Amino acid sequence: MAKLEQLSELLVSEIEQFEKTVDKLQKIQEQKIGIDARAFELLFKQHHAKVEDLLKEHSLQMEKLGDYLKDAKAYPVWALTTFTASLLANGILIYILLFNS
Repeated sequence: MAKLEQLSELLVSEIEQFEKTVDKLQKIQEQKIGIDARAFELLFKQHHAKVEDLLKEHSLQMEKLGDYLKDAKAYPVWALTTFTASLLANGILIYILLFNS
């Protein structure tokens, strides 16, 4: 009989604890706590627009840089040296051929 009383006391205490928990949950549900994501959405939209603008600006700058590189007449030093040496050699050969004959 003692075990039956202990079990019934335990059951009653568990039921009381369950009722308290249910009451707490009902109070929380009545508060209607909502998550408002509008501020985050606005922030993300602003960030997205800013990134798009920066990407457009970057692509324009890269196009300008490509145009500048196409217009630039940059040759390697070894090519300029070879061209100058060949001009000098041709000039000397022409001088020899014209004035030594």
